[in-house]
Amino acid sequence: MNHDHSKGMSKHRLLMLVCCLVPLALILAVSVFGLSLGAATAAPNVQPSASAFETKSSSGGSVTVDVKPTALQVGQPIVFDIALNTHSVDLSDDLTKIAILRDDTGGEYKPTAWEGAGPGGHHREGALKFAALTRKPKYVELVIKGLATVPERVFRWDLS
Repeated sequence: MNHDHSKGMSKHRLLMLVCCLVPLALILAVSVFGLSLGAATAAPNVQPSASAFETKSSSGGSVTVDVKPTALQVGQPIVFDIALNTHSVDLSDDLTKIAILRDDTGGEYKPTAWEGAGPGGHHREGALKFAALTRKPKYVELVIKGLATVPERVFRWDLS
């Protein structure tokens, strides 16, 4: 009878041990899994999403230009939404020829495409696209040269 009682106590201890160790193992697994997910998503080049960047405006030469990044991350094509508005000037400039992207080291990049309203009229909207950056700059500037007699319009976003 003592043997049965001892056997029952061993099963009871084993059950208690399992009941304590299983939740502890689960908590440990979740903690480790959660930390590894965080490490995987917190890459050194991660930047705020484009929605974190504000619209910048420039008025001059009777034209108002509004620019907002919609894609501004390393490894992805850079995209700016641009709106040009005027009541007196014909908006016939080709933005792929008068705009550049400049980084903190002075590197300059030409646009790869304009997807939007064609030349002419008083209101134009579209997306100006650039090739993906290969490193994270401290800042980028979209520069539009010679639009409506304004020598240079500079729109800057800090990325650090």
